[in-house]
Amino acid sequence: MTTFPTCVLGPSGLVAQIRPDQYSDDGFTLYIGGEPQSHVFVEHQVHLLFDYVQRIANVVDLFAPAGEPIAVLHLGAGALTLPRYIALTRPESHQFVLESEGNLLDFVTDNLPLPAGAEFTVRTDDARRGLTWAATFGPFDLIVVDVYSGSSTPPHLTTVEYFAELAALLDSDGLLVVNVADDADLALVRAQTATLAAVLEHVVVLSSKDLVEGRAEGNAVLVGSRNPGMLSLLPRLAAEGPHPSGTVPPEHLTEFIGDATVVTDARVGA
Repeated sequence: MTTFPTCVLGPSGLVAQIRPDQYSDDGFTLYIGGEPQSHVFVEHQVHLLFDYVQRIANVVDLFAPAGEPIAVLHLGAGALTLPRYIALTRPESHQFVLESEGNLLDFVTDNLPLPAGAEFTVRTDDARRGLTWAATFGPFDLIVVDVYSGSSTPPHLTTVEYFAELAALLDSDGLLVVNVADDADLALVRAQTATLAAVLEHVVVLSSKDLVEGRAEGNAVLVGSRNPGMLSLLPRLAAEGPHPSGTVPPEHLTEFIGDATVVTDARVGA
């Protein structure tokens, strides 16, 4: 019987496991609580498997000149897929990671080694409580929110108050990127879009065509900024895929949000 590297995470008690995938000889998936959480091609760490990670990587590639170092705050570490990508495509970037599971990163890097030269500053802490620490390194060009406990994001990390705290850590041209996984009704995606749009003036949604049209479940990538120049990236982001690519530009945001309402601390009991 095949055994895979396994670890009980603390403080959550969820089980993490790394399994080889069926797509290549060097591809591995990190499962947490039985859910596929991250993927890494260990020999080709700029290659990306999950669609939503590819969409975030497209944002990384296009929002600043190619190869230019950036300052990034990652909320949620997973298998460090995106920090690895940025380390390789934008060397000398300053990357900071907040991860609540104290033993996850050692487990990941012991089994999926980092590329040469990749360096991150890491703190074990809640992705909201730890913002006081993160603020000492800001402002950031990019903040990526990809925090899951099992299959869901902790409610206190979905609110308008939380997004406002994050926006305060951005550079004036910075981007806040939020990964949201949802069912086909998109109730959560729409509510998170409304919440982000209550904080940042310019917001777009990136996903598959089927998802943004309400015909499929999956992951949506929300991108917000104070800088209207971000909107000029939308045609190129759509063209980069993965295809069939779907986008919600600002002029269709109200229709997309529909009757969804802004998530607040009071509403979720944060």
